[in-house]
Amino acid sequence: MARILVIAEQRNGKISDATLELCKAAKALASAMGASPAAAVFYKNDSLAKEVAQYIPEVFAVVDPKLEVYSSDTYVAAAKAVVEAQDVKGVLVPHTYDGTDYAAKLALNLGCGIVTNCNKFEVQGGAVVFTRNTYNGKIQEQRSVKTDKFVATFEKGAFEKEASGGAGSVTAVSASIPEPRRKFKQFVETMAGSVDITQAKIIVSGGRGTKEKDKYNDIIVNFAKKIGGEYAASRPVVDAGWTDAARQVGQSGKTVTPDLYIACGISGAIQHVAGMKGSKVIVAINKDPEAPIFNIATYGIVGDLFEVIPAIMEQL
Repeated sequence: MARILVIAEQRNGKISDATLELCKAAKALASAMGASPAAAVFYKNDSLAKEVAQYIPEVFAVVDPKLEVYSSDTYVAAAKAVVEAQDVKGVLVPHTYDGTDYAAKLALNLGCGIVTNCNKFEVQGGAVVFTRNTYNGKIQEQRSVKTDKFVATFEKGAFEKEASGGAGSVTAVSASIPEPRRKFKQFVETMAGSVDITQAKIIVSGGRGTKEKDKYNDIIVNFAKKIGGEYAASRPVVDAGWTDAARQVGQSGKTVTPDLYIACGISGAIQHVAGMKGSKVIVAINKDPEAPIFNIATYGIVGDLFEVIPAIMEQL
């Protein structure tokens, strides 16, 4: 039976949430196509493959010391080996920094079409039609490939994470892994001791409307801590030096998909919206009733954030 294959992503020996989201996507797509879902895990041992097997019924493991750290050269070689050894119809890749680095190269090596930055799909007459964002999410278009196989990258938050509890099989696949042309030296944490905002369930984000650094800290940072969340910012706030660049949300920052995103003093430029529109609930606080952020907000509060947020905190 043909397979829909997820390429797992790991960093520092930890499987990413994006991988678990694609496990759910692979199951849905495989069901619609009469195929079976599977995953490929590349690492120095099979420990991560066994972990992924809790989320998907079939896992193919390529084990090599050179796979401990990501490299496009090694990942393409490993992925190609799995695809050629199995009957793979489609390959799903997280639309992350690593995924976008090697996905097109993998498609070229497999001789198949690729669609990137997808957020959903549907099967029409046996063909997969992907929906993807263009113009920073202002327009959505549908694309499909003409080749027998396909590679598709999916943006984070397009699917819910698959729940664990399964007991899938793990099969070793032999592959000739080349020496990577890029040499890994070290991981440098941008925020030592801080939480990665892409993993946060609650985010309070401040924009230009916070006016100055002290007010950003007094209002946004304290509000985020009060409700047990992480604080973030739009690009103008980061450019002004009010907070660390690792907390920037948007096209040139992080893409986040929290359960709750509170946008304070953020107008809603498409560059910012591209990084947070996948949030489950969006609350916008802005004194301009015509601010574009209200077009995507679940709840909107038209008011001065310096009055609204203290009032909320007082109630809390």
